Amino acid sequence: MSSTSILAVLFDLDGTLRHTRPNGFETFTEYLGELGYTLNPAQLAHGERWNHYYWAVSPNLKADLEEFGGETSDFWTRHSERQLRVMKVEGDILALARQIMELFRERYVPSDHVPDDVLPTLTQLKQSGRTLGLVSNRTEPLDEVVTELNLEGIFDFTLSAGQAQSWKPDSKIFLRAAAMAHCLPEATAYVGDNFYADVEGARGVGMHPILIDPKGIFPEPDCTVIRSLGELGEALSSLGTKPVVPASVV
Repeated sequence: MSSTSILAVLFDLDGTLRHTRPNGFETFTEYLGELGYTLNPAQLAHGERWNHYYWAVSPNLKADLEEFGGETSDFWTRHSERQLRVMKVEGDILALARQIMELFRERYVPSDHVPDDVLPTLTQLKQSGRTLGLVSNRTEPLDEVVTELNLEGIFDFTLSAGQAQSWKPDSKIFLRAAAMAHCLPEATAYVGDNFYADVEGARGVGMHPILIDPKGIFPEPDCTVIRSLGELGEALSSLGTKPVVPASVV
């Protein structure tokens, strides 16, 4: 075992650099409250953790996409049903899921939001000489969304799951990203907000996972945790002194 400096930093996109306003899960629970259902903090935390797990290419997600042929209206109703059952909401769950989805259709108009600390942090890392990559579970290439978010010129490369034909937490997408960064996994950090997709996937190939978790959704992730992207520089400095086990890029 030896210590190494972090030479490449790879980033998740959705929930890490790009956020949705209003947040989908928070809107879901807000509508639930309007319908007379109050959730306690434990239910909310459990529900939000499950939501992360579901979207990390879970068996339920795969089954729902196959059954409904994509993210259709029926798909989202099923997702709402699952969410309600996970949070142990009582009552006619299917009817409640349909009511919530009707509220989403009538009211929900989300927009993209990039937190104020994102561009300064990425710019500072770029100036430090590190290789920066954007690696997302989206199907389409990421160039267009990078332009829309005004992040052009920041990343040395981008890689979508569709391009890699591999979805996080599968190892193939992480290893391909390391190869594109021309960097061994043990000298690479991966920053993401989803423990199941980002932390477990990066750690599985020998990268240093950094979890961005402003709400403390994952209380014991056994990895470096930051509350905002502005804390990343300090986190990377501490990682450079930690021992790692070398892994090969394949």
